[in-house]
Amino acid sequence: MRLTIFATTDIHGALYPYDYFEGVDKSSSLLHLYSHIRRYGKAHPDDIVLTVDNGDILQGDVWSDYDYRHSGGGALFAPRMINEVYDAVGIGNHEFNFGLDYLLTACKQVEADIINANVDFRDHPLKDCIKPYVILEKETSEGPLKIGFLSVVPTQIMKWDAFHLEGRVDVEDMRLTVEATAREMKGAGADIIILLSHSGMSKDPEHIRSYGENQTFLMTMIQDIDGIVFGHTHEFFPDPDFELEVDNIDFRRGAVNGKPMVQPGVSASHLGQLTFDLEYEAGWCIKSADANLIESHTIQMDESLKSRYLPEHQQVLDYLSQPIGHTEETWHTYFSRVVPSKAVQVVAEAGRNYALELMDRGEVETLPVLGFNAATKAGRDGAHDFTVIEAGEITLSSAIDLYKHTNTMVLIKVDGSILKEWLEWSSSQFNVPGEGDDLLKPNSSKNGFPSYNFDTFFDLKYTFDISQPPRYSGTAKKLNDTERVVEMRYNGKPVQPDDCFIVPANNYRAAYTAFLRKAEVVHESQNSVRDIVTEYMRTGPDFEYKNPMTIIPGGKYRMKTATKAQEYIGKDSNIRHLEALGDGFSWYEIELTKEEGHDPSQEE
Repeated sequence: MRLTIFATTDIHGALYPYDYFEGVDKSSSLLHLYSHIRRYGKAHPDDIVLTVDNGDILQGDVWSDYDYRHSGGGALFAPRMINEVYDAVGIGNHEFNFGLDYLLTACKQVEADIINANVDFRDHPLKDCIKPYVILEKETSEGPLKIGFLSVVPTQIMKWDAFHLEGRVDVEDMRLTVEATAREMKGAGADIIILLSHSGMSKDPEHIRSYGENQTFLMTMIQDIDGIVFGHTHEFFPDPDFELEVDNIDFRRGAVNGKPMVQPGVSASHLGQLTFDLEYEAGWCIKSADANLIESHTIQMDESLKSRYLPEHQQVLDYLSQPIGHTEETWHTYFSRVVPSKAVQVVAEAGRNYALELMDRGEVETLPVLGFNAATKAGRDGAHDFTVIEAGEITLSSAIDLYKHTNTMVLIKVDGSILKEWLEWSSSQFNVPGEGDDLLKPNSSKNGFPSYNFDTFFDLKYTFDISQPPRYSGTAKKLNDTERVVEMRYNGKPVQPDDCFIVPANNYRAAYTAFLRKAEVVHESQNSVRDIVTEYMRTGPDFEYKNPMTIIPGGKYRMKTATKAQEYIGKDSNIRHLEALGDGFSWYEIELTKEEGHDPSQEE
């Protein structure tokens, strides 16, 4: 008897095969993956075929945004597709971004089993919608086969979405929960147990300790678990191009400590497949197991599926086409990890404007306001993952592209000492000159410094001396006491440790970052950052470009960004294209001097 389990993770709203920012069809989407699943089922009628999702499906792309904006009544788009594709779905950390009540609205429309074992929803009605686990029973010629699924999510949701979750839910350690729940499932008759782990795989002590974020490696040591689908870090497993076996990790076969595992990337880029050959010998036993990934772009799209969801696609297009403003310049984020652009700055300006309006109304203490932002789309998820807004009319889709997350706005009060730590963290994205070819650490949440953690403060002037070792890791873990921030000025004057400022921040940054957790929250908005940016764009703002950062020592450095970025380099730019790498990325040379201050996004 063959059991085939298809798995997705971190779909992030990539449901339909269309790029709403570029206005072209896409070669990857959930409908692509479902096309393969349907064809496989027809070609293998004797297999037991099940399909599961490992979380982060409700948030991310524009279909997600449309659902949230239209959740007051009627059917949502994502649950309809979930009902067609899946047998069971787990909960990811981003499912909590819209709040518990919206999650309840979505869950009530989902017919597939929704599971999570380590979140206690207390008295919230979600406790009746989300089960700790599910055991699906399938009939075979040798009797019933009981397949169990359980799901867990990082305890860090209490930091990332504290404003939605604090005092309303409790979260238990993932590994301990999996051990206890799997034992319970065995006692309930499960013949085979698959873990949906919305957690990456890491051997870093910071992650594998109790309540660590990426604990999947520990899950492989749990005896009652037979296979694992994992995610959260947007990476891939197995990797057939990886030649080495590291300890008990077989990258090519897709097994860790002998357990078959898949991590199918992000945004429907891959479909995971776990295959078990089973025999009944006084009970079901696994004779062999395999794991593999199927690339979405290799799958032929079932046009009938595409047509089935065409009305929803058109509604999304109409929604996104609403004009909200105009820009005379092209904005992009191709070089924004080194030289900020207005595509990054506009979010900071919107937050600053929001804070000043509150001060004018007497709702917030009058103090200097420091706007900041990080480039959320700067290549982390591939060469397509950049914001580009061409000169001309700005639509609602542009605002979503400028800030893709659903974080809410909070205003926090910080002093100069906290501000310095914040900038030390940002400066840590740069490599020490001579210790590698790249000016920047990898744009990776696992082993690098993700762009969404590189904050630029546009109302300051500051200098980083990157000849010093970095003070922080990409996750804001302090590494040592070195100092890279050698100058920090506000209105031309040095910032003193006891100077106080109001910083318009997002709830993720305020709750997640260790040195900000004790900062005083002076205002919590019910509006998302994206809504505030949208309203700001409607006012037709004409703000002056600022590049607050100076990097020393000056000179020529190499950096990677999209090959397409060379189309946006002006003839007098200090940036030049060097070499295409063949994966959509290229090496560039950028010359940094004390006088650096132009915006590559304004060059023609």
